[in-house]
Amino acid sequence: MTLKAPKLSFREKLGYGLGDTACHFAWDMAGMFLFFFFTDVYGISAAMAGTIMLVARVWDAISDPLIGIISDRTNTKWGKFRPYMIWFAIPMGISLVLLFTTPDYEETGKVIYAAIMYLLLSTTYTAVNLPYSALSGVMTADSAERTELNQYRFFLGFIGMFIVSFTMVFKNYLIMDEVLLYAQNANLPEQAFAFIQEHNWGEARLLDTSGGLKDIIVQHERRAFQFIAIIMAILGTVLLVLSFLMTKERIKPPANQKSNLTEDLKNVFGVQAWLILFILGIITFVLINIQGAVINQYFKYYIGNENGATLLYTATTVSLIIGVLLATPLTKRFEKRDVYLVCSAVSGILTMALYLPGKEDFYMLHTINILSKIAIAPTIPLLWSMIADTADFSEWKNRRRATGLFFSATTFAQKIGGGIAVALAGWLLTIANYDGEAIQQTAESILAIKLSFSVIPGALYLLTAGLLFWYKLDDKQVEQIKLELIARRESTE
Repeated sequence: MTLKAPKLSFREKLGYGLGDTACHFAWDMAGMFLFFFFTDVYGISAAMAGTIMLVARVWDAISDPLIGIISDRTNTKWGKFRPYMIWFAIPMGISLVLLFTTPDYEETGKVIYAAIMYLLLSTTYTAVNLPYSALSGVMTADSAERTELNQYRFFLGFIGMFIVSFTMVFKNYLIMDEVLLYAQNANLPEQAFAFIQEHNWGEARLLDTSGGLKDIIVQHERRAFQFIAIIMAILGTVLLVLSFLMTKERIKPPANQKSNLTEDLKNVFGVQAWLILFILGIITFVLINIQGAVINQYFKYYIGNENGATLLYTATTVSLIIGVLLATPLTKRFEKRDVYLVCSAVSGILTMALYLPGKEDFYMLHTINILSKIAIAPTIPLLWSMIADTADFSEWKNRRRATGLFFSATTFAQKIGGGIAVALAGWLLTIANYDGEAIQQTAESILAIKLSFSVIPGALYLLTAGLLFWYKLDDKQVEQIKLELIARRESTE
């Protein structure tokens, strides 16, 4: 008997990571640009856009656990979780394209269409990403290997984020010629041409008294966003197929385990360590998404340079890629919980400091942002590795395994957090009289945007650090659980 989990090959880790690249194409297109797209391109109010996203998260309260329960009970020759990456890859891609499509409806019709399409993307994304996330828990029994596997996942996932972060640049490139042609035909002043070439659409619109420039920009923005969504959908589908082909499931539930949903739910909510991670996950995704929801508005209206958002997205993604690589060396030397706690606290302080830079403080803004993202990045693979540890703990304690259910609650936390965040951002901006069709925003709107970009998410980072004082599943116990579970599995073979 060898109480040792097999090591994963580079090919398999790479293949697993490519799946998250694909998921980021869909998730980040919505996460980075959908709120802006709804308010400034499709013409939905900020409050209604935020409400749509919150409603989708309420639906996730049903769909996420349902997918987790179904995937735990799925049995195919390819495993429990891998088949979902094939079955729902194309539906997820189609949903993404439809979400960034803008049929010409009245206000009510726009809201209904946007809500339906966002619910559709949310559901198909769950059907892909939840089983994909759970897959890491059954590819290996070794906690250190899982951390490294998730490091590959998020390294390659952030490559996907990096690509998506250029959406505004791609969009501006695609509409440039048509906007310049209109400006020429409308005999706009030379200064307007300079603003257009700098992608400073707001200043250019101020020089067009007819208002036609605004309509031309929005018209071509709609087409550009749809085209970009089509490209992301195709690439994502191809990468999910590759991820399916390059990975393998190894860990199976105990041979005598019978289906018992009530028992599985009782076991999940009976693990205190998992409950801490569940609450932490909700707060984490609230803070990530409340900042992300207003980045485009922050640069468009406060900094006065819409393209600046792309630079921030790019710097953020590179910083996250670098920071993720620190997860394995840090956890080899320190407890996972301690790494998570310190990184969250440091990032919280730095994120709050993002309130300080003025419009012209370019280097100060980007330095603080880069440091805050490097600080938080190691926690991203750690969260998913620690969730797998809690699933092992539950199997060790209760002699039942429900990997999909454990991960479903975590992906639910991810999406409910995102929905709460965008709803809060939408309501806050509405209270501050934000108007997505306005050329300039009020001082109250700018303040709301700045707080959502810095102080609010920073304070929530500090809250997550405090929560981790109650997380008691340490690395020594996780290692002992791993050895005992391997012994149990080998004794039944």
